[in-house]
Amino acid sequence: MHIHGGNVEEIERQYGLREEKIMDFSANINPLDPSPRVIKALKENLDKIARYPDPEVINLRKELAKYLKVNPENIIAGNGAVELIYLICRTLRPRKALLVVPTFTEYESALGSVGCRIKFFPLKSKDEFRLNIKELLREIKGIDLPRSCIQGRGLLFLCNPNNPTGQLINKADMLKIVDNARKKGAFVIIDEVFMDFVENEKEETLIQEAIKRNNLFVIRSLTKFFVLPGIRIGYGIGNKRLLKKLKIYKEYWSVNVLAQIAGIAALKDKEYIKKTKGLISIEKEFLYHRLSKINGLKLYPSVTNFILCRLPSKMDTKNLQKKLIQKNILIRDCSSFRSLNDRYIRVAVRTRRENLHLINSLSNII
Repeated sequence: MHIHGGNVEEIERQYGLREEKIMDFSANINPLDPSPRVIKALKENLDKIARYPDPEVINLRKELAKYLKVNPENIIAGNGAVELIYLICRTLRPRKALLVVPTFTEYESALGSVGCRIKFFPLKSKDEFRLNIKELLREIKGIDLPRSCIQGRGLLFLCNPNNPTGQLINKADMLKIVDNARKKGAFVIIDEVFMDFVENEKEETLIQEAIKRNNLFVIRSLTKFFVLPGIRIGYGIGNKRLLKKLKIYKEYWSVNVLAQIAGIAALKDKEYIKKTKGLISIEKEFLYHRLSKINGLKLYPSVTNFILCRLPSKMDTKNLQKKLIQKNILIRDCSSFRSLNDRYIRVAVRTRRENLHLINSLSNII
């Protein structure tokens, strides 16, 4: 069962609401529309749907390489980050994996699809869902396998910043984890899909390390920051040997013509990137500050464009969802995340008008 935010069509069917009226706080997407450059490029190239896409995604990988300051040969593109999550599992075929929870649910599904045994490492609400590095390093011992194996190795999945908690593991600690995993013969996959929203992104990303190391793969996406969820563009960064192996198991033509065009246009719009970072910084601070004043609502610190909240006792997410939908607001019920329950919700940072509507609605209901 795959449960994610952003299912506006389902809400339309269930409640008879018009899509344009719904304020969607359930999907962690940039509240701005896609870059005008993207829209223009798509309109100008609609005729290209009559031809096959470039299976090597060369031009988009070149643009990503400029954006990330890496070699195009160290980048693999996919149909959203999810394709790459399943692809890396299919390629490495891990026997055992360690999964820090709560986190993005597709890791568990992808690992299960290759028959991998999963050990869960739960984060604690009392610690504000911060990762205890020393404890995690001890747990890595349980997934160690011979280092000579490319396939069948132990695996560690980390979402950084983490979805749904919004927490960031700093680079120094991440490198400790990767080094410790290497010594134990384990492979590390880091999902940095929300790293674009982090203020000091360049200092925290492990992209450069993924190129040099043989036990590290970084996954990113253009979905969230560049507002392209319907087009599906994900990409991964790793060393050339790993990418050569991934291509053996990868589907052909998975990144369509329009996705490649949209991705190139999005990455070139520096003004849009700057505007997005400014908006998220201001609105997240505003939303967090105002929500924290609602009596009984517990907020957890976040470095990205969404906030995890715990509801007061005697209140559950299903009832809250129904009340908010009547006010045209859609939130993410977090009970489907492993180790969370029906008292947790996640809200995305949106525009000032939408944020105020959410704040006022939650204040009245709670």
